Amino acid sequence: MLTLEKSLYPTLIPNDDIQRLLWIPGIGKMNAFTILLEVGDINRFLSEKNFFSYCRLVPSARNSAGKVRQKSSSKDGNKYLKLVFSDAAVHALQYYPPIKKYHDSKLRKKKKQVAHAILAKEIARIVYYVLKNKSDFNNHFKGIELQKKKFLQWPRITSPDV
Repeated sequence: MLTLEKSLYPTLIPNDDIQRLLWIPGIGKMNAFTILLEVGDINRFLSEKNFFSYCRLVPSARNSAGKVRQKSSSKDGNKYLKLVFSDAAVHALQYYPPIKKYHDSKLRKKKKQVAHAILAKEIARIVYYVLKNKSDFNNHFKGIELQKKKFLQWPRITSPDV
């Protein structure tokens, strides 16, 4: 794993999309690498709903005889992106109080797994729009500014000339 990581650094760290992803709450180096390599071109997804479905962040539906049943997990989509966004949700929940407050508000009405999945979906929404618009993360989550910013440290590029 370490050898693979070291071989990917020179290629991926200078990438603008990786640099944008590293500023999103809960996303670290390996998560950013995985997202970029698994998603490929974000423009192949027509909407954020298609992206969520590809990331396994929507419940699967079983429709038969006019009845609709939903299961909590689906086997359709990319299992690695599901893991990445679940991991990002855990880290964002630990280190960002506004995100924890949002999670707790969902937790009052829903089960723990559902609240966690909603948080993972919100992080996926941020990733989708950051990659789609080629814009930097604005440090807001659901309209609330995050007080804690990630530190400006390696592997971020300090200046384009480096």
